[in-house]
Amino acid sequence: RRWFVKFSVVIPTWNEGIQISSALKRLRQVSSSSPVEIIVVDGNSSDETASLAKPWADQVVSLPRTNRGEQLDEGARKASGDLLFFLRADCQPPDNWQQALEHFWLSSEARKASATAFTVDYGSGLALRLASRWSNNRVAWRGTVLGDHGLCTTPEIYRDCGGFPHYACLEDLEFCKRLSLRGPIVLLPGRIWPAARGMRRDGPLRNGLQRLWLRLRFSFGASPEDLWRAYRGL
Repeated sequence: RRWFVKFSVVIPTWNEGIQISSALKRLRQVSSSSPVEIIVVDGNSSDETASLAKPWADQVVSLPRTNRGEQLDEGARKASGDLLFFLRADCQPPDNWQQALEHFWLSSEARKASATAFTVDYGSGLALRLASRWSNNRVAWRGTVLGDHGLCTTPEIYRDCGGFPHYACLEDLEFCKRLSLRGPIVLLPGRIWPAARGMRRDGPLRNGLQRLWLRLRFSFGASPEDLWRAYRGL
C-alpha cells in the first residue's frame, strides 16, 4: 500500500549485542521500507551493539556515554520523518504499527493529542497480566508512559515541548510531563511486546517497587545518573 507518512524510528541502545540484530531484522520485516528510517543511538556499549546494528539501521550514532535521554534526543535531532517513534530495542511493536500510527495521526483525533502509545503486553501469567493492566491504566488515567509502550509524536510537538531531558533514567516520565502541557497522550489498542527482562528476572512486584523507589529518590533530589548506576549495580 501507499504510505503518506514517513516514520523515524529512534532506538537507544546499551549492550544489546545479544538481540539487536534479530530485533532490527524483525522490525524491517514488519515495516514498509521506503517511508521508514531506523536510527540507532548507542550509549557507549562495551559489546558489539553498534556494529551489529549497522546492516539493519539507516543511521547508527555512537555517543561517548550512556544517557538514554540524551540518546533519544540525539536520535530525534537526526530524524527526518513526519513522525517520531521512540522504541526500546527489546520491544516488538505490532505488525501493523505503521498503519495504526498513520491512521491516528491523519485523523481529527490527533489535533488535541500530544503523543500516542501502544498497549503494552508483558506476557502470560497472572502477575505479568496485572503488570500490563497497571501500566496501560497509568497511560489512560495519568498520561504517564514508560518507554515500553513505544511513544510517538510529531517533530513539531517534540521541539515545542523541549524534547527528552538528558537523564540517564526516568527521562520518559519527565518527557511525559512536558507532553501533558500540550495535550493528552492517547493509548492505542495495538499491542506492543517488551522483553521486560528486569520484570521477568525480579518479578513484577519487586521490579515495580524498585522503580517506585527510584522515582521517590529522584523527587528528593537524587541525580538520574546516580540512580541509573545504582539500578544497574555499577
